[in-house]
Order: sequence, then C-alpha cells, then structure tokens
Amino acid sequence: MNQEKYQISSLPWINNEGAGSIVEDMKRKLISYFYEHMGDGKFLRILRSYANGEGYGNEYARFVFADYYEEWEEDYFGKEGIAYYIDRPAVEEDQEIILDYPTFYKYLREDCARYLKDYPQDKTEVEEQLERIKERLNIQEP
Repeated sequence: MNQEKYQISSLPWINNEGAGSIVEDMKRKLISYFYEHMGDGKFLRILRSYANGEGYGNEYARFVFADYYEEWEEDYFGKEGIAYYIDRPAVEEDQEIILDYPTFYKYLREDCARYLKDYPQDKTEVEEQLERIKERLNIQEP
C-alpha cells in the first residue's frame, strides 16, 4: 500500500529504480529534522508519547498515529502507521511523511542510538520506552 502524499517517481529525471531510495532519504532527513526542531530536551517526552500511542509536537512539527483520524476525515491515511507534519516556517514548504510501523521503528532505533551518544545516562529509559513501543506496535525483529 503506497501511502505517499507526493510522487517522486513521476518526476521525468528520476527513474523508478532510484525513486525508492530518494523517497527513503527524504523521509529520513525530515524525521531527523523533526527531532532537531523539537530539541534534545524533548526526546524522552517524544519517546513516551510514542509508547503511549499519543501524538505530540508543536505548531510547526508534530506527529500522529493512524487512529487519530476517522475514515471520513481528509487526512485519514489508513488503520496503521504514523504521520509527521512539518510546516512552514520550519521548512520551505509544508511536508507530510507517513511511515509504516516497521520503518518507523527502524528509524527510531537509529535516532535513539544517536541520542544516547550525547546522553548515555538516559540509556535505561530509552531502552524501556523502545520495548514498550515495540510491543505496542507489534514489531517483529529478525
């Protein structure tokens, strides 16, 4: 199921083989920007929100889980997933990224590893929240 709000592969200079990696790279950069915009001081609060299945953010950058919207609402994007919204003036043009749970969790683990390099004292809480998120979203790791 393609949940993209933008179609990178429709650009004439990008072939379909490269479109997936370009879209993935764009998503990754925007998710990283979300954390930068929110600041390290909010990282643990964001993790707790993920673990509780609650959206979080401010007027320029936020996320919501799929169950936030009803099927009849314009922004409804399915029964599963997480959507990030990053709006002007935080970015040049409003952005929306929708991730499935496995991709979300993969990115989140990478972001947690980066966070723990600067805040190793938070390792126990980060690991506890990751476990809660994994269970809540029924993530199966190899």
